[in-house]
Amino acid sequence: MPGAYIKLQDINHINAELSNYCNAACPMCARFDYDQNLIKGITNNSHTTLADMKNKIGPEVLKNVNLFRSCGNVGDGTMNPECAEIYEYVKHINAGVTLTINTNGGARNPDFYRHLAQIGVKVIFSIDGLEDTNHLYRRNVKWSKVMNNAEAFVRAGGHAEWDYLIFKHNQKQVSEAESLSRKIGFRKFNKKTTTRWDDFDSAGNWIKRDKISVDGYDLQKPIQEVIDNYAVDSFQKTKQKIKNKIACNSFSSTNVEIFLHANGNVSPCCWLGDLQMHESKNIIKDYKTVNIHHRSLEEILEGYYFNEIWKGIQGFAQQYKLVTCENVCGVCYE
Repeated sequence: MPGAYIKLQDINHINAELSNYCNAACPMCARFDYDQNLIKGITNNSHTTLADMKNKIGPEVLKNVNLFRSCGNVGDGTMNPECAEIYEYVKHINAGVTLTINTNGGARNPDFYRHLAQIGVKVIFSIDGLEDTNHLYRRNVKWSKVMNNAEAFVRAGGHAEWDYLIFKHNQKQVSEAESLSRKIGFRKFNKKTTTRWDDFDSAGNWIKRDKISVDGYDLQKPIQEVIDNYAVDSFQKTKQKIKNKIACNSFSSTNVEIFLHANGNVSPCCWLGDLQMHESKNIIKDYKTVNIHHRSLEEILEGYYFNEIWKGIQGFAQQYKLVTCENVCGVCYE
């Protein structure tokens, strides 16, 4: 991609966190700190609005997008009261766009999901177990509501996928859950493990964990032998501190992505999306400079933050490389 900046016409992938509200309380969610306290300031205060999509992102950008999705860092997009209307608008502007949303499936009602099916939104349901286990991680989510919503969506002709996070408590239910997914009519069943076991504690120390205790219950890693027996999608963290090159999935010749936070902040991807929580906070001096409520999208893309990220990706100097970028998209040549 020419130049040091993303151009508006280059953007072909938007991941919009439509809401930073969530009906669930998943213990390892980025909504919570190491001690399981809700992080204030980035949760339960913002929705992306239909007006934002029309006036801040705009049809000139949306008409070039081939993928519009909502896979939030700290919120569930279905919590946005204008969720369906936003997808309808994007589809109106760009009839060929692929629309997807990730959700725990426990919010809203069957009519809402039938509406998403009619619009043509692919829904990826995060369901981690069966009736007796799903709530152990997807806390506050009612099984009956998830099933009613998923079944209504599928019966309305919707494309549904089931994402299943494997823990010790649900590892023996994978086959049964996959059979249930086929019975309901899910198009795909994705077996995954979470990468959020290790984290920084309140003192800033990197802690490796095999279990997390929440309200007297221990969430534990699945047995490795079980994982080895399944085809599991799992992000493998780098073991090297320094990578020779960053093969960025957001800035490439075929894919240019932006992540839009519910509060209006813009970043290159969801990994850098929680700007107040990660290394990005060391680069951004004023959050107004990366927020669509204070700057145009074009000004944000041509601003200091995106320029610094671009330098790190291009390998101008090690000082520009972010550890997050190296861990997620680093490529090591031996």
